[in-house]
Amino acid sequence: MKRTSFMVITCVAAGLGSVSCGGADADDDVTQGTKPQFSVDAQGGVFTSEDGFKIDVPAGAVRAATDITIERVEDTRDGAVGPMYVLGPEGQTFDKPISLTLPITVELEAELGENTFLDAYAFTAPADSDDFTRLERHDASPAGVVTETPHFSRFQAGMISPTAMASQHAYPMALAADDTYLYFASGGTQDTAPADSNDGFIYRVKPGTSEVEVMTPADPDPKALWVNASYVYWASGGDNDPIIPSAIKRVSKSTLEMETLVEVGYLLSIIGDESSLYFGDGDGHNVYKMPLDGGDPVVLAEGAGMPEHLAQDAENIYWTGAATTNKVYKVAKAGGEVTVIAENEGEPAGIAVDAQFVYWANAGDGGVFKAPIAGGAKTLVYQGGSMAGLALRGTTLFSTDTSRNRSVQAHDLVSGKTTVLALGQHFAWRILAPEGQDVFWTNGGDYRFEGQIVSYAAP
Repeated sequence: MKRTSFMVITCVAAGLGSVSCGGADADDDVTQGTKPQFSVDAQGGVFTSEDGFKIDVPAGAVRAATDITIERVEDTRDGAVGPMYVLGPEGQTFDKPISLTLPITVELEAELGENTFLDAYAFTAPADSDDFTRLERHDASPAGVVTETPHFSRFQAGMISPTAMASQHAYPMALAADDTYLYFASGGTQDTAPADSNDGFIYRVKPGTSEVEVMTPADPDPKALWVNASYVYWASGGDNDPIIPSAIKRVSKSTLEMETLVEVGYLLSIIGDESSLYFGDGDGHNVYKMPLDGGDPVVLAEGAGMPEHLAQDAENIYWTGAATTNKVYKVAKAGGEVTVIAENEGEPAGIAVDAQFVYWANAGDGGVFKAPIAGGAKTLVYQGGSMAGLALRGTTLFSTDTSRNRSVQAHDLVSGKTTVLALGQHFAWRILAPEGQDVFWTNGGDYRFEGQIVSYAAP
């Protein structure tokens, strides 16, 4: 741990009483290991360092002259986005909370765009503990976090790290959720990986735990999940060596009995409602509809590109055609003419919909866009690097960015503000935001057994 003391270069009286920079003058050579002292009395004072750290002691916070020491510590604890500051005397209390500005100094691969902020907070811990707690006030800006404290100890700006629910999985790429479980598909862990590296499993895990349960035997390339009250449905991608057809399958939540409902094409996606399943075929470039219990699938849309991402409302199915067509579409669940919502997109991927707009993410040009369902021009919601998954909850749109800062974002659709929830996520792809629950996403990992399923307590 590197410790550095620094000179406070601004020392402004908040009232008429004197504020002294004590311990060192402005022209003194402050060497490493010294702790500059400042004296503040009942009138209060403001101290600002050259790195942006600031202490604002209000009038009445202390009753007599009080010496303050500051030490900057370069610490790499998980989630830190700025240096740590050790303020003394340790345990010093104040009659009124003092204000601290903790600078954000983390180096990002890509600068944050306009109206985009890190989800940064102020954390504190006693000098003899690494158990940091989050302070209630956290007025964050791109430059730092303003917080309040009634006492002195250690302070640092940081982000809340996502919680791993499952780790060391081979490329988990599919998610679904109900009120009890989070479901995901992966190629297994190093201890359980099938001999055929193309195969995978369907799992479930209760939010707030890491007790992962395997629901199925190995299955060829599970690509996408959807759940209802009784079953977990998935798109089984099949295997060309040996030739195993792609299929829609389901497993009972209660008995774990499996069924194959239909075999067709090369299935990439699945979604459903109270009566039907809808799925995308990347081989025939079709979107299909089929009863929940199986039967002959009906083609809802031809020439659909690579329909890997689906969304729905009560009347329509929406999808993106990826780089095959670079278009965004909708079609009525009852069937009919396909509507192109947007074209000439940059490899459109994740998609979501509310009562008025369709939202989609472009992997190619890094944009997140929206367009009216009824038709009209698109609008940029956010400019990222290579956007992948989308999930909508109320008026907050969540997104994943697989390049640049490898980040996960929350976009407030009312204010236009974007909050970066997490940095350094290894290939964040699918994302879910169920009502009343955490936000969940898959980290595919850069290598085979680096995949994770994580949760984040986002608003």
